[in-house]
Amino acid sequence: MSQTETLDKSVGSSVNSAMDTLTAQWYNAMVTGLGLDPTQFQLYQGPNSMMSTSQDMWNVFNAVPPKSINNYYNPNQTNNFSSAYNLILEALVPASNSSFQSCMGDYYGKWSSYFESHDPAEWTAQGVSDLFNSWAMRNAPGKAGCVTGLTNIYINPVDIAVKKFASAGGKYAWNKTADQLKSALAGGAQKSFTLDSQTASSDVKHTWASGKTSVFFDIFSFGGGGKYDKLTTKTTSAGVKIDADFQKVTTFTAGPLAVNDPNDPILADFKAWYESSALAKAYTTKDNTVWNNQSSTTWDKAFGSDGFLQRLTSSLIVADGVTITMTSNASYDTSERTEIEAAAKAGIWPFFSVSGQGGTTTEVKFNDKGNFTITTKIALGNPQVLGVLQSPMSAIFS
Repeated sequence: MSQTETLDKSVGSSVNSAMDTLTAQWYNAMVTGLGLDPTQFQLYQGPNSMMSTSQDMWNVFNAVPPKSINNYYNPNQTNNFSSAYNLILEALVPASNSSFQSCMGDYYGKWSSYFESHDPAEWTAQGVSDLFNSWAMRNAPGKAGCVTGLTNIYINPVDIAVKKFASAGGKYAWNKTADQLKSALAGGAQKSFTLDSQTASSDVKHTWASGKTSVFFDIFSFGGGGKYDKLTTKTTSAGVKIDADFQKVTTFTAGPLAVNDPNDPILADFKAWYESSALAKAYTTKDNTVWNNQSSTTWDKAFGSDGFLQRLTSSLIVADGVTITMTSNASYDTSERTEIEAAAKAGIWPFFSVSGQGGTTTEVKFNDKGNFTITTKIALGNPQVLGVLQSPMSAIFS
């Protein structure tokens, strides 16, 4: 390995360490300044933090938080709640339908075809029974008595959950919309705090993630990549001061859509797909009365210490009307100033918001000593996710 390669590796390592520390300090400042709970809070970092649509918001709710005090919520990430929920449903034992099928005889196929394309008014045993009674009255009056066998099947929440999930057609909504988020923000509180990296604590061992961080950026670019490593090292070594002001902050709670909402102009276009009692049954019972022993998905693979669904996103911490002012103690030469100004336009830590987009403006000033002050403002009407509250499955189904 050449001296240059050794130096680059050393710089990269020091940048990761520096950003780990700064991220931990920002986390602690956010927890204290916004009055958040470190046993639940996870910091959002990265681009795409604006909540312009309900789907934007649902993508964050759908993401399964990894064990880390911070995370970038990539809408395309593979570990999401709806997929995990489906895997679990496919691994559960359904109720036997042999009695109902025997009772229906030749009419079983006709009912099954009808049921595939017609949803009950509500996904309950009673709702399915009502749908059957209506169908049988017109198409198989001699089979009306078979409803008892059908009801016994759908008393089992697993069967309800499987049908309900399939009926959603791959469109998974949550029970709150972006309009409701904006209404909640209108009544949100004003919050502000200051962070001095030379004095702030970076101890995050007291958090739910036991101090683990995920760093995939430097100060001047999301994703890092080395281009700004030396600038980041110089900036963090000298120290930065951050003044954060949020005109409106709210904690916004929502859950997977469990009941149809025909009166909401947005949710009316989506079908209920979630059945909490089925997930509760899966979580609270490990044996093969509930879990199919032929399935590759097991309780341990789903909920165990390395499971894919150990926790879920229960609330978002959202702000509107944001002003972040970062002042560096380092002195920069002319070429460095040019680099910093270019980076600031593209978006810098902690929000990485592009200047001129989504109500964002970024201003860079240098004083006579060469220290920078970068002010990022995101205008009211452009809600930003600051983080989430994660809830462990053990707390949800205790």
